[in-house]
Amino acid sequence: MRKLLRGVAGGVCALVTVLLIPGCTVGPNYSLPAVATENRWQDAKGAAALQPEDVRWWRDLNDPQLVSCIEKGISGNQNIKEAEARVREARALRGVAAASLLPQVGSSAVYNKTRTSSTAGIISELPENLKSEINFEQDFYQVGFDASWEIDIFGGRRREVEAASARAQSSIESYRDVMISVISEIARNYVELRGAQRQLGIAEKNIGIQEKTLSLVKIRWDAKLVSELEVEQAQAQLERTRGSVPSLQASIREGAYRLAVLTGQPPDSLLDELLATSPIPNPPDIVPVGLPSDLLLRRPDLRRAENDLRAAVSDIGASMADLYPRFYLTGTAEPQSAKFTDLFRANSFAWSFGPQISWPVFQGGRIRSNIAATEARRDEALARYRQAVLTALQEVETSLAGYGQYQVERERLALSAKSQSRAVELARQRYERGIKDFLTVLDAERQLSDVENSLAMSETRVVLNLIGLYKALGGGWQL
Repeated sequence: MRKLLRGVAGGVCALVTVLLIPGCTVGPNYSLPAVATENRWQDAKGAAALQPEDVRWWRDLNDPQLVSCIEKGISGNQNIKEAEARVREARALRGVAAASLLPQVGSSAVYNKTRTSSTAGIISELPENLKSEINFEQDFYQVGFDASWEIDIFGGRRREVEAASARAQSSIESYRDVMISVISEIARNYVELRGAQRQLGIAEKNIGIQEKTLSLVKIRWDAKLVSELEVEQAQAQLERTRGSVPSLQASIREGAYRLAVLTGQPPDSLLDELLATSPIPNPPDIVPVGLPSDLLLRRPDLRRAENDLRAAVSDIGASMADLYPRFYLTGTAEPQSAKFTDLFRANSFAWSFGPQISWPVFQGGRIRSNIAATEARRDEALARYRQAVLTALQEVETSLAGYGQYQVERERLALSAKSQSRAVELARQRYERGIKDFLTVLDAERQLSDVENSLAMSETRVVLNLIGLYKALGGGWQL
């Protein structure tokens, strides 16, 4: 036992000696790369450089059913659940890397029962009276404890932990990015469904107008005031409008099916609540977009790209540490005995304790090549990060420009639809009085149908572009 204590004391002295060696962390330290961003957006009509008070932007659309669908999606969407599992995996791998900084302790136990042959070797030559006194069966008991600790003098293990931590954070940003995509996709499908219902309502209204026109023409034909040609023209236009109804109804049901799946439910689970007609959500008057530099903090894909770059930089240090020696403290304690009752007696202990050094002398250029590869991966990650920033800026600028112009388009189409509705009424009145021919009425009704459909699609585009703007700004992941 005293020898054991002396050995441990010697090992402790060796540990102190090793720790007194000046340590350092090899490899480059990470710093956020500089990227050029403007201090304002180029086209921000209907937007303000304010930070959003509520990151749940869909509430600004004032549609409770949309809010309900998105909340269901956040809790039930399978893509979000998959991303959550990847976060847990990355965090566990970070724990694996961190464990390398701590001592590793193991244990083992062995029991063997052996029997020696009495008819082989020198024993076979002994007299029988001596053989009878020999115990040919023996028991062997051993309990082993071993420990090893790599002292991270040059920081290779610490760099590995840095890289694993960055990758764990990157997985969190990926999860947030998936959440943004799911929320935006639910909102887009919901608005498209309501837009299709709006077009269906317009088609049904125009069918009513055209049915009245057909009835009027038939009355005049019965009175021999018009030819059969006008009846057929009125009938053809009515059937043309009726023909647009089935495709719109199919689009509505398809949208309901997609929304159900996006919320993690069977396709037909939302039919009852979504098939009931509801208006297209109204966009807010002002959209708080913040400043271009805010994107670096708000968009998860940029934060993910930055953490990927951080991990790549740490990988360089981890690979450079292979150029330097590795220092270990190792020890074993193995009680051994032929009798179990003697296993833990002091004179049954066998042990070893001491430092070890491992230093690769010749690797055929493997280590240098590995360092060059990690440096190249760092450069790739840097290029991806800068490209992601440029893409993010472009997406916001594009969405802002589209949002402003689509608003102008919607306002003008609304005025056009109002005027065209009045034109239909005047054309019918003049036709009834015999001032205008029937083609004027048909043309006015066709133009009304077209402009109202264009208005419905424009109203849909305004909200869809707003959703794209919120997604480009990185809103919604801070829930």
